[in-house]
Amino acid sequence: MARALAIGRESCTCDGPYHVWWPLLRAAGAVGVHRAREDDALSAILRPLVADGTRIMIAGSADAGTLCTIGRICDPLRPHFTVLDRCPAPLTLVEDFAAERNISCRTLLSDLSSYSEESRWDIVIAHFTFQFISPEERFNVLERLTRSLVPGGTLICVNKEVPRISAADAAEAAEAWYQKAWRKVQAEGLESALPAPLSEQVLRRAAEGRVRRLMAISPVAELAEGMRRAGLVFIGENFVGTTHAPAQAAESCIILAASRPG
Repeated sequence: MARALAIGRESCTCDGPYHVWWPLLRAAGAVGVHRAREDDALSAILRPLVADGTRIMIAGSADAGTLCTIGRICDPLRPHFTVLDRCPAPLTLVEDFAAERNISCRTLLSDLSSYSEESRWDIVIAHFTFQFISPEERFNVLERLTRSLVPGGTLICVNKEVPRISAADAAEAAEAWYQKAWRKVQAEGLESALPAPLSEQVLRRAAEGRVRRLMAISPVAELAEGMRRAGLVFIGENFVGTTHAPAQAAESCIILAASRPG
């Protein structure tokens, strides 16, 4: 965690700053919690598509966690990974992780809204990425990711299905999440990981950013329709989590997989 915090403070270019608070809250168990059912569902879709040398691009990653998960799913096969992000901080962590474990992985500093490689990847994985893409840019990104696939290649989107937060409830929701996150940080004895004024500042900005993303998150049906409009053909769909009525606070995960026609 200490190295991730140091890298985040030094090189994060995100609003938030996202890669300062993320490692702190991940260490506290407030974000990035491992969910075996999600991994099992993702493995069922991904494993049949992978062979030695398969070119896999991870489109957006908060740290090395997604590479770790996908690498574990693919083991003992040896695909070639590329991790793309618009911020240098997580790419540094990915480079360190890949070097330590002798994983074939390169990093690419790029923004998905302007990414332009074509017919490059066998598999593209967007793991909770679309919540960080503005609504007006989402279809543009889907089209670009579709073009980046080789014919027959597959786009896998892991997305949240969450109750929507209204503008009227935003401040209350942000405060509630901040208090919950701060309790977890304290419970793990991590409150001194950052200077006190900075800790409060980054956690409050984290709470505000989370609520903004939930207010604008792409509904699963909208994301699926966008994938179809981009020319993809669905091969798999898997809900993970607890279904919910609109008034409930539960979250679910959905994994959508679609291929570019050959």
